[in-house]
Amino acid sequence: MTGDLHHLAAAYALDAVTDEERRAFEAHYPTCEVCSADIAAHREVAARLAGVVAVTPPPSLRASVLVRIGEVRQLSPIAGESADPSEVVGPVWWRRHRRALAAVGAAAAAIVFFVSVMVVRPSTPPYDGVLEARDAVVTTLDGGERGTLQVIWSADRDQVAVVGNDLPPVGNGFVYELWFLRNEGVAPAGLFAPDSDGMVRVVLDVDDIDGVGWAVTIEPEGGSDQPTSDVLYAGGV
Repeated sequence: MTGDLHHLAAAYALDAVTDEERRAFEAHYPTCEVCSADIAAHREVAARLAGVVAVTPPPSLRASVLVRIGEVRQLSPIAGESADPSEVVGPVWWRRHRRALAAVGAAAAAIVFFVSVMVVRPSTPPYDGVLEARDAVVTTLDGGERGTLQVIWSADRDQVAVVGNDLPPVGNGFVYELWFLRNEGVAPAGLFAPDSDGMVRVVLDVDDIDGVGWAVTIEPEGGSDQPTSDVLYAGGV
């Protein structure tokens, strides 16, 4: 049994203690304000999780995840690989209670996430309307080492969203032009240019067209009726 009874609050709230630990902790916590508060908090989280109901995700969720994966930068770990919790709190206690701590940690994270979403709403990306369309199709274009470029197309909305990161600059007097590939040729879909960081977030209005893929070239400012340079990015629908 651990020598510090304060560490048993989470495990006790989830009924993850031994009989010996239970007797010792129940003799301790009624007179300990910290442990009493911890138990109440852990039990509240557990009760909230028990009432969670599964909800079928909307069809646009997959498209949203695919796009936003490319926008989230992975952080490096703060501690090295040797930073094992068992080295901090003791191997015996850690092995015995790691499941309880994991459950409490996940529950706390869920509550924090819920509160964050309700209280702090980030600004809505300009392409959210296209991304949330029921018929949204996300295509990641192949551009070699030229950053990442994705096209989100909704035929119902007659709109195309272009989402790019780390795109090369096009130079003064030029723009990127998006082309809709069709069996009988190509059709211009719109113009866009990255900012100084190589990022682009733009929604283009397109006519009711049908096709098999996308291509991107660099064209003179104002665009072209047909491609006048090599294809830099391409992908099928």
